Amino acid sequence: MNDAIHLALQESLEFKIAQLEWENAKLAYQKASADNLLTQSTYNQRLAELDLLKAEKAYKNSIANVVISAVEKFRDVNTAQMNLRISEEQLRLKQKARDLTEKKLQMQNASEYDLLQAEAALASSQMEHQAAVNSLEEKKQAFWLLINSKDIMPDGRLNFVPFEAELAEVLPGLLEASVAIKEAEDSLALSRLNWERLRLEETADLMMREAENAVRLAELRLEQAKASLTQQAQAAFNAVKQAEQAYRARQVSLQLEQRVYDITKGQVEAGLKTDDDLSNAQISLWQAERSVYEALSSYIVAYLQWEDLIGRDVRNSIILQPVPAGAEG
Repeated sequence: MNDAIHLALQESLEFKIAQLEWENAKLAYQKASADNLLTQSTYNQRLAELDLLKAEKAYKNSIANVVISAVEKFRDVNTAQMNLRISEEQLRLKQKARDLTEKKLQMQNASEYDLLQAEAALASSQMEHQAAVNSLEEKKQAFWLLINSKDIMPDGRLNFVPFEAELAEVLPGLLEASVAIKEAEDSLALSRLNWERLRLEETADLMMREAENAVRLAELRLEQAKASLTQQAQAAFNAVKQAEQAYRARQVSLQLEQRVYDITKGQVEAGLKTDDDLSNAQISLWQAERSVYEALSSYIVAYLQWEDLIGRDVRNSIILQPVPAGAEG
């Protein structure tokens, strides 16, 4: 996974552009700070700082976009491989059922209609299998295109790290660091200064009302910025929590399917069930494993989106650290 992310960042035009824009933003900040040594303008210094913060946020957002895309395409390849394995076994069973029905027809233990049904089921399974083959090839090509290399194939290993953040602890710092909120606060401060200047100058009522409206509008926009970010944080937080719950629920379902498979295997060995029963149990087990994998990858994406929202560089996310042997999800 980390190799794929590294190559994706190397090849991403979006990230290359973001890197240059971030470098230019740092240079612009240094230039603005140097120019401001003469004027000593607090306002100009504040503008330069906000521009730098906005550039940093855009840079981190670009990183997150590329990393999340790499995770999703990594997942897509492995999910397609799982789908192909399932469809291969389903096709084998449908072919076996069709052949058995044909033999029964020859022995007059089945009808022509039964054979037609078996052939229709086989044809449907063949179509699904071919779709799975095509999908895997498409997902591989998309993954290779992202990293510009065919030297890496996803190994399917993803890491699970419990989500331990508390929104109440994170939100104050998030609001304080928000560029949008800082800009809204600055706009409000300027509106109030303008209103105070006009009041001291005993400006006409019409202009005073206009200035008062500007202050009120700035206050409302500040409230709106805070409410919007709070809502975004709540939604991102809930998405991670729900994804984690879904992952744990799929794990329970997997344990149940594993239990059913083990029981069925024992019954086959005891002569109580057939090999086809065991194959069907195997398919159900593989489907449960796929559901767990999909839930885990969805959790990882939600986790990364949360970290991006709160301003972290997702390349350093604990959830992307190498998976210890035997500890993958």
